[in-house]
Amino acid sequence: MTAARSKPVWFWLPESCEPVLVGSFSWEPRLGRFSYANDYRTLEGRLALDPLRLPLTRSTRAATETANNGVFGVFRDASPEGFGLALLERMKGRSLDELDRLEQAPGDSVGAIEIGDDISNKLEWYPPPLQRLIDALEQLPQTRGDGAAVREMSGLPGTSMGGERPKMTVMQGDHWWLAKLQDRGDLPHYPAREYVAMQLATQCGIKAAPVEFHRAGERELIAVKRFDRSWSEAGMTRHAFASAHTVLHLGRGEVRGDRVWSYPGFAHELRRWCAAAGVDIVSMQRELWRRMAFNALIGNGDDHPRNHAVLHRNGHWGLSPAYDVVPHPAHGGTLAMVMTRGGDAIVSRDNVLRACESFGYEFEEAHIDLQVMAQRIMEGWESVLRETGLEPGDIPDLAASFMLAREVSEAAGVAGHLRPSWETVEDNAAP
Repeated sequence: MTAARSKPVWFWLPESCEPVLVGSFSWEPRLGRFSYANDYRTLEGRLALDPLRLPLTRSTRAATETANNGVFGVFRDASPEGFGLALLERMKGRSLDELDRLEQAPGDSVGAIEIGDDISNKLEWYPPPLQRLIDALEQLPQTRGDGAAVREMSGLPGTSMGGERPKMTVMQGDHWWLAKLQDRGDLPHYPAREYVAMQLATQCGIKAAPVEFHRAGERELIAVKRFDRSWSEAGMTRHAFASAHTVLHLGRGEVRGDRVWSYPGFAHELRRWCAAAGVDIVSMQRELWRRMAFNALIGNGDDHPRNHAVLHRNGHWGLSPAYDVVPHPAHGGTLAMVMTRGGDAIVSRDNVLRACESFGYEFEEAHIDLQVMAQRIMEGWESVLRETGLEPGDIPDLAASFMLAREVSEAAGVAGHLRPSWETVEDNAAP
């Protein structure tokens, strides 16, 4: 039987460039415990790591977690998984348990949490320049997969960022970016597909993370700006982050289409997580509806709860920028998360609109926004794709991903006169 072990937990307070000791995490298989440090409880500007599961109260009793093998959601969000975990275990020459993963991971964890005895080691970690990765890709024999370039860049312990596809945190200008590469099992031109979707999302009133498309010889990669980091003359600060998986308090047993993987459920939890004086929760919920609708319109069936999140910025929690949005023609006509309170995940115009009132929309208003989004997708995707140097004929199945967008656009006819709600709101807010 594995004995419980404890590690200190470090946290970047809002606007701070240095971490503070926030508490202690004790772990053994299937059971985790967390206690806030006494000094942190009285610290000015203190913030709960999770306002619902790890609240700051007068009680000094440790919080416990039995789901996810005993790892609290906000800790698991900061833990390497998939490609990053495989790379880390390869470097260490052994498999890593839940606590080892958190301690041994490099200092690029998403959000504002790091766990381990030696925080200085994580603070010293610095990402390589993007150009170094591009050079490594260009020198890689065509017979080898793109992930080999990351594995062979000497002195790098991998990445704490989750997901199965090869990726690494890099420097581009003065900021951190996440470089995402083509995997052997991916659809052809996967980085280009993601670039097209992310750019179209912005055109459809969605706050999406900035992206750049790059080439390394015949290889492609997309760079996504890290929105959980900010820079100033004082240095870099980190923003607290929690995936929708954490917000919904999910375990590891759920699968796509499960009713607990729910957009309406996430919209409800936004009110609980993000409620604060002056915070417009309804605007967040409406934005979430547009993301759900956009995923349905472009055929992004990989919209699972780890591909949505909340972020703490400007003094409160709110939706993070959109990320990991990719059209996929073979997703089976369903989203990973259900769209209605009745549990429907099948992609259709009716299902997208059915639950709109749960997100603060009136039906007709939502219908107009859906038509405008569909039209912008169908009118804009080819020109956005050409920004990558590719032509529509180079990805013949891409248009098939936009099945619902085409259907809604054709039914709407000429929708150019329609005014989407997000532009009206922005105009009303302008001085």
